[in-house]
Amino acid sequence: MPADGLPDDAQIIARAYEDRVRELFKTFVEGVFTGEPERDAVVRFRRALMSARRVYATALQASKEVDAP
Repeated sequence: MPADGLPDDAQIIARAYEDRVRELFKTFVEGVFTGEPERDAVVRFRRALMSARRVYATALQASKEVDAP
């Protein structure tokens, strides 16, 4: 925790991103395991991962803008 007593936003965002990627991976594995065509599962996983990465980058940028004077 920073000296000002507030939580580190970047760490919170990074943990949330990690959790999301884990969820996406579990969904991908479950889809393949239950018989979804692998190609379709890969496409869905890739799209979701790219979206999560965009949101992660946007959230980090937004948190930096909040901290900027």
